[in-house]
Amino acid sequence: MAGKKQFINDLISRMTLDEKVGQCITFEFAGTRVDSHAYDKIQRHHCAGLRVTPHIYTEEAYGTRHLTTGERIQRFAPYAAPREYALILNQVQQIALDSRLGIPLYFSIDQEGDYSQDMARGGVNLFPSQMGLTATGSDEMVHQTYRAVARQLRAMGLRMLHTPCLDVNVEPQNPEIYTRSFSDDPEAVSRLGLEYLRALKLENMIATGKHFPGRGNSMVDVHMQTDVNPGSRQQLWDIDLAPYRALIAAGLPAIMTAHTIYPALDDSNKPASVSRRITTDLLRKELGFRGVITTDAMEMKGVVDLFGSLGQACAEAVAAGADLVLAKTEAVKRDDVFNCIKRYVEEGRIPTKELEAHNRRVLGLKWDYGMFKKPLVNAERAAAPTRDPKIIQLCKDVAARCCILLRDRENLLPLPADMPVLVSQQRCDIYQKKGDDYWWHPNMLQEFVRRHAKTVYDYETQSNVSEEDVKNTLTLAEKVQAVIILCGYNRSVASNLDLARKLIAAGKKVVVVSNTPYPLSCPDEAGTIVLTFSTMPASLEHAANVIYGKAACQGVWPLKNYRVD
Repeated sequence: MAGKKQFINDLISRMTLDEKVGQCITFEFAGTRVDSHAYDKIQRHHCAGLRVTPHIYTEEAYGTRHLTTGERIQRFAPYAAPREYALILNQVQQIALDSRLGIPLYFSIDQEGDYSQDMARGGVNLFPSQMGLTATGSDEMVHQTYRAVARQLRAMGLRMLHTPCLDVNVEPQNPEIYTRSFSDDPEAVSRLGLEYLRALKLENMIATGKHFPGRGNSMVDVHMQTDVNPGSRQQLWDIDLAPYRALIAAGLPAIMTAHTIYPALDDSNKPASVSRRITTDLLRKELGFRGVITTDAMEMKGVVDLFGSLGQACAEAVAAGADLVLAKTEAVKRDDVFNCIKRYVEEGRIPTKELEAHNRRVLGLKWDYGMFKKPLVNAERAAAPTRDPKIIQLCKDVAARCCILLRDRENLLPLPADMPVLVSQQRCDIYQKKGDDYWWHPNMLQEFVRRHAKTVYDYETQSNVSEEDVKNTLTLAEKVQAVIILCGYNRSVASNLDLARKLIAAGKKVVVVSNTPYPLSCPDEAGTIVLTFSTMPASLEHAANVIYGKAACQGVWPLKNYRVD
């Protein structure tokens, strides 16, 4: 410990103000090209780390879009499998190591499960949502899953997961959290959050509990608008804060603050991420958290729209007590982020003593997780966990263990192999393009159904289901005796529930494959629903097996206060 303290104090004593400011910022590294943006963020802004989004073409906030026939089209990055991506991250890390002080970067990522995972190329094993893990009924399986997730990512050079999601999802219509939560039961969220934390510790991966103090009781997506939590202080303490108390006691290394407003905790109507009463007084002082506090992405409209600029929002977050701000932003705003934080320091709104305390915690985290000693990875071994037969089998086992037959009112299942069927799936480029390779690509459900059925038609609608999509699907449905439709909810794409309802209204036998237990993806009219908690390949494969009687549903209901008839 003395060695760590002396090392960090010596390092801080040699840091310039610019370097100290930079160690409070996480910028984004998007794509697979090490271009001038990467050098600028590291050499000129001295950033502490980078949040990676491997599939997006450039470092711009959500990828540069180029014009094609007048449309704004997402541009995706050149393909890189695990080995090649490890080489790329090593190259980026070397830029930092060659800087004046040689402070290593941390690379962070979202890898929650189901649609919410950013490393999906090259056969990375993709697991169900956190709620799906609860539905396995096995704490040990939860533990082994998150060890497998960490092993795959750690081998590529990723050091920090912006998970677990510790939100207690008490609102069935929650458009942003839904199955990203373990449960609506704070005890279950606490227990499984602890398994998550222990798993990541064993794999030397930083866990980040989010979204503090809790976003389970929400009806809006803070990416798009301001969110206000109506809970009393006692409700927040008993439900939302319970998992944090448990994991803080167990040594949680990092916490991510929410952009939600909590009037019961701060009557100034500031979102938690920029509230000193919540970030410093509650989290630091009352709950005794000694680890690193990071914000959620600061360009979400729920927080940035309250300020004159992104830079001001970031500076307010650091002044409130955040050690790190997550600034996933385009190049033209980076200077604003850096300069605003620096100006707050120069004007005394962020005291130098507090700035250095932020640095001490961030550098201490890097020390604790071995980044100073071993900042690079062996790229030749990066793909080994991904192709490990045990992890591949675990992925299949989890998909099977969490699957629930939500209902089959007319005893439609199993479908006979000689029954002609139509498989309808909604295209979802914003997520499916994260992989778009042999292992994970659009319209996979029909591939798995064809292993069982003799006559299969398939129709893939656009992300926003058009009238033409509806017409074509209904026309094809006339040729078959049953329709299998994947209703996979995600917060960025409109649902295809209306299409499912129209198929049911047309008198077709319909099997819904749903990734949530909520009305978000489960139409009340559907008589048969297979609940997978995931639209990932292993889950779709198991769903097809269930539909044709080749496998059983083994899942247990993961919620305490919400039921579906």
